[in-house]
Amino acid sequence: MDIDNVEERIYEQIEFLNYDNKHRMYNLLAYLKHLKGDNDEAILQLQKAETLIQVNNSLDGLNVERIVMYGNYAWVFYHESQFMKSFAYVKKVDNILKKYESPSMQNTLLLEIYSEKSWIYFTCSGENCEKSYEKAAEYFEKVLELDPENPDLNSGYAIVVYRLENINLSKNQTDRSVSLLRKAVQLNPNDRVLKTLLALKYEDLGIYWQAEKLIKEALKGPECPFVLRYVAKFYRRKHMNHQAITLLEKALDLTPKSASLHYQLGICYKKVTEQSERSEYQTRLNGHPAETYTEQKAKAISKARFFFERAVELKTTFVTAYMVLAKVYVKAGEYQKAEETFHKTLSMKNITSIEKQELHYSWACYERDDKNSQSEAIRHLKEAIMIKKQSFFRKDAMEDLKSLAETLITHKSDDPTGFGLLGFIHQQDSQDNLATEYYRKASQLDPGNQEYLQALSTLQPTFSCPHDN
Repeated sequence: MDIDNVEERIYEQIEFLNYDNKHRMYNLLAYLKHLKGDNDEAILQLQKAETLIQVNNSLDGLNVERIVMYGNYAWVFYHESQFMKSFAYVKKVDNILKKYESPSMQNTLLLEIYSEKSWIYFTCSGENCEKSYEKAAEYFEKVLELDPENPDLNSGYAIVVYRLENINLSKNQTDRSVSLLRKAVQLNPNDRVLKTLLALKYEDLGIYWQAEKLIKEALKGPECPFVLRYVAKFYRRKHMNHQAITLLEKALDLTPKSASLHYQLGICYKKVTEQSERSEYQTRLNGHPAETYTEQKAKAISKARFFFERAVELKTTFVTAYMVLAKVYVKAGEYQKAEETFHKTLSMKNITSIEKQELHYSWACYERDDKNSQSEAIRHLKEAIMIKKQSFFRKDAMEDLKSLAETLITHKSDDPTGFGLLGFIHQQDSQDNLATEYYRKASQLDPGNQEYLQALSTLQPTFSCPHDN
């Protein structure tokens, strides 16, 4: 988990979003301050949480909302070796537990504990955000069984499912969040962030008039960086990049240290670069001068580079930004920087399996299209495929490698490479008989090739020759 990044995000949420239970944000900040070794600041954050908690007509300090806060106080004081204070807060926790120990009160206690767990996993997602979001969804489901019409919890659950769908695009789970977001918007009619997320889902489903209506509603009211960011994404996906850039710049004025906003601006300028490239190509094809588009492209590349470099400076673990930065370096013709960035990203500890697939696939495209290195392109396509995680990138790598293999076989029938590649593809798909067949063809054309011999020795025990049956 990038503690500084999570901390920055929480401060932004406290400033710009309206939470009914904002004390939870201060509880989280206290936890983060403790992780950073600043227990004095952790106690200050807990004091802020305490001032925000509603006593609910109870003056005894035993309302359930205090249980996590008291537990945090006990933990921090224990680590400060202030054992008497720590024990005093443990007693307070125990008193709350006793108050809610009867079967009729248990649900109230569970509601608070599950709610806290939901928001902790949701907010402190860290590098492996998919697992954190899955845990958050699990606890949101539990707590919504206890309080199904809670506006705050329905909002959190809808957002976490929305994010999981964006992570798992290859699993075709694209509309589960729609009904959840609809309900969340009904329960939170003034929540403009929820409206932008629902608009993006409507855009995915082709319900454009509803999406536009929600976007217009979301833009009414004070400027909020979270709203502006999602509305910008809406316009960017409609290829309205300059409108998106204007909105993101407004958001950046509000939160200048946001790595995410710098990344989104970089994406927009990368899209402008691609638009300029297409216009430049078409203009030259029609026999007209294209200097204007060439200049636009150069400016857009420079802007994209600036924003991506700033994004990774603000968040050094920002894998996705590093990957796109490498592509921008390629577009700028800075191949050495591109390769350095590819290598650096691959060595990052927080890179996920799917991100590795994407990285190797992008690297393969660079080697093939810009360096004209077929062997290196093949190596990276293989690396992407060998990561056994279903994704668009693995699928694309498979298709590209298969297309290359078939082209080689068609044009160079005496070259073993194409047969070897088909053998590799079928082996990765667990089609051992076909893999053996193609590896044998490759080995016949290149008898001493150790790669083919090794593959055959691995596959042979599972291969059944027709005459053996």
